[in-house]
Amino acid sequence: MSLIGSAPTAVVIVLANDSRLLHIECAPSLAACIALLGDGTSFVRRFGFEQIVYCERYDRYSLAQARAEQLRRLPHHELCRLIAISNPAFDAIGAEALDQFPIRASLPPQRRRRARRSDAILPHSLPMQPPRSSGNG
Repeated sequence: MSLIGSAPTAVVIVLANDSRLLHIECAPSLAACIALLGDGTSFVRRFGFEQIVYCERYDRYSLAQARAEQLRRLPHHELCRLIAISNPAFDAIGAEALDQFPIRASLPPQRRRRARRSDAILPHSLPMQPPRSSGNG
């Protein structure tokens, strides 16, 4: 199946360089994603991000942008764990294989983090207690 002839879908890709630094990019189509890698003046090429190690496809560009932001907020070890699920060896994904990923219509659920509270929140303030006397009176 040709990349140019495929249905227009937005993609979120995670790129890696030789030292396994990761960069998350969002592109409006698969063709734009491939063009990013081919353009010699792009940020991706200047810093050596030549391997696509993770890819997600979405039916709308706005969803792809939102997912890219979610991935950018993940700690590095969680992003590596997510990549390792689908690509354990961190091998480069070929351009032909990008067309094989399913197209998503919604964002995956995110784990909610509990808010940390140092003090209990009370519905009202407690009455002040008078200071105790020492008993030597």
